[in-house]
Amino acid sequence: MSREQLQGLFRYCYCLTTDRRNAEDLLQTSLEKWLRLDKTADHSHAYIRKIIRNQFVDDCRRHQILAFDSIDEGSPILLDDICIEELEIQHNLIEHVFGLLNTAEREVLYLWAVYGYTASEISVDLMQPRGTILSRLHRIKQKVANASDNKKEQGSEVSL
Repeated sequence: MSREQLQGLFRYCYCLTTDRRNAEDLLQTSLEKWLRLDKTADHSHAYIRKIIRNQFVDDCRRHQILAFDSIDEGSPILLDDICIEELEIQHNLIEHVFGLLNTAEREVLYLWAVYGYTASEISVDLMQPRGTILSRLHRIKQKVANASDNKKEQGSEVSL
């Protein structure tokens, strides 16, 4: 495994945990599990990401942390004409927006923005319905728009 791949896996862990130390621990634990399996899968990177995600969920359950919000059945899905793909988040907004998102939303945003996955690919990767992923993308878009509006009201120009 290359250093670049390890850095990508660390960024994924950090996206889930939002803490450097916890991300390091999560990555180490997951890599140890992967090495113990002694498998050389063709898609090892995706397999390790799945191990990381499962380990993260297990850790949250163990510590009784609710990491994922329930999905509202009647929530709107991308109702307006502006698609999340058309939004360009400025660098100075990323940290602020990242803090507004829950773990599930950060994970979807990471897979969409960093890996360039579509909603369908994310739903397959996370084994969740496509509608759930679209709802999360919609909520992310709303939070970005609200953060943008708040920045404009404070006098700093933000373009999305």
